[in-house]
Amino acid sequence: MTDLPKLWALIKADLLRARNLLPNSCDDSSSLRRYSEFLEHNELELACDALEESAKDRTVSSNFWLAMRDAAEKMQLEENAARYRSRAEKLAF
Repeated sequence: MTDLPKLWALIKADLLRARNLLPNSCDDSSSLRRYSEFLEHNELELACDALEESAKDRTVSSNFWLAMRDAAEKMQLEENAARYRSRAEKLAF
Protein backbone atom coordinates (compact mmCIF):
# COMPACT_ATOMS: atom_id res chain seq x y z
CA MET A 1 0.00 0.00 0.00
CA THR A 2 1.33 3.43 -0.96
CA ASP A 3 1.90 5.97 1.78
CA LEU A 4 0.29 8.92 -0.06
CA PRO A 5 1.36 11.68 2.34
CA LYS A 6 4.97 10.52 2.02
CA LEU A 7 4.70 10.34 -1.79
CA TRP A 8 3.15 13.81 -1.91
CA ALA A 9 5.99 15.18 0.22
CA LEU A 10 8.54 13.69 -2.19
CA ILE A 11 6.75 15.18 -5.20
CA LYS A 12 6.52 18.57 -3.49
CA ALA A 13 10.26 18.39 -2.77
CA ASP A 14 10.97 17.75 -6.48
CA LEU A 15 8.71 20.64 -7.49
CA LEU A 16 10.35 22.94 -4.96
CA ARG A 17 13.77 21.93 -6.28
CA ALA A 18 12.61 22.86 -9.79
CA ARG A 19 11.06 26.11 -8.53
CA ASN A 20 14.34 27.10 -6.88
CA LEU A 21 16.16 26.60 -10.17
CA LEU A 22 14.01 29.12 -12.06
CA PRO A 23 15.63 32.49 -12.78
CA ASN A 24 14.70 35.30 -10.38
CA SER A 25 13.04 37.13 -13.27
CA CYS A 26 10.21 34.59 -13.01
CA ASP A 27 9.29 35.57 -9.45
CA ASP A 28 6.37 37.80 -10.38
CA SER A 29 4.85 35.61 -13.05
CA SER A 30 1.20 34.64 -12.86
CA SER A 31 2.11 31.03 -13.52
CA LEU A 32 4.24 31.01 -10.34
CA ARG A 33 1.35 32.43 -8.37
CA ARG A 34 -0.80 29.60 -9.73
CA TYR A 35 1.96 27.11 -8.86
CA SER A 36 1.90 28.28 -5.23
CA GLU A 37 -1.87 28.11 -5.08
CA PHE A 38 -1.98 24.64 -6.59
CA LEU A 39 0.71 23.45 -4.20
CA GLU A 40 -1.26 24.76 -1.21
CA HIS A 41 -4.25 22.70 -2.34
CA ASN A 42 -2.14 19.60 -3.09
CA GLU A 43 -2.96 19.86 -6.80
CA LEU A 44 0.47 18.53 -7.72
CA GLU A 45 -0.06 17.85 -11.42
CA LEU A 46 -1.43 21.38 -11.89
CA ALA A 47 1.50 22.78 -9.90
CA CYS A 48 3.85 20.90 -12.22
CA ASP A 49 2.05 22.32 -15.27
CA ALA A 50 2.35 25.84 -13.85
CA LEU A 51 6.09 25.41 -13.31
CA GLU A 52 6.48 24.19 -16.87
CA GLU A 53 4.60 27.28 -18.04
CA SER A 54 6.91 29.48 -15.95
CA ALA A 55 9.92 28.00 -17.73
CA LYS A 56 8.45 28.65 -21.16
CA ASP A 57 10.52 31.16 -23.13
CA ARG A 58 13.13 31.33 -20.35
CA THR A 59 16.56 29.84 -20.06
CA VAL A 60 16.54 27.10 -17.45
CA SER A 61 19.13 24.45 -16.62
CA SER A 62 18.97 20.76 -17.32
CA ASN A 63 18.68 20.33 -13.53
CA PHE A 64 15.33 22.14 -13.65
CA TRP A 65 14.02 19.66 -16.20
CA LEU A 66 15.45 16.72 -14.25
CA ALA A 67 13.61 17.87 -11.12
CA MET A 68 10.44 18.18 -13.17
CA ARG A 69 11.06 14.69 -14.58
CA ASP A 70 11.47 13.28 -11.07
CA ALA A 71 8.16 14.80 -9.96
CA ALA A 72 6.37 13.60 -13.11
CA GLU A 73 7.71 10.07 -12.69
CA LYS A 74 6.47 9.95 -9.09
CA MET A 75 3.04 11.09 -10.32
CA GLN A 76 3.19 8.46 -13.09
CA LEU A 77 2.87 11.13 -15.78
CA GLU A 78 4.90 9.23 -18.36
CA GLU A 79 4.43 11.69 -21.25
CA ASN A 80 5.46 14.63 -19.09
CA ALA A 81 8.45 12.73 -17.70
CA ALA A 82 9.61 11.84 -21.23
CA ARG A 83 9.23 15.46 -22.37
CA TYR A 84 11.20 16.78 -19.40
CA ARG A 85 13.90 14.12 -19.86
CA SER A 86 14.24 15.11 -23.51
CA ARG A 87 14.57 18.80 -22.62
CA ALA A 88 17.24 18.00 -20.02
CA GLU A 89 19.18 15.87 -22.49
CA LYS A 90 19.11 18.63 -25.13
CA LEU A 91 20.65 21.05 -22.63
CA ALA A 92 23.29 18.55 -21.53
CA PHE A 93 24.95 18.57 -24.98
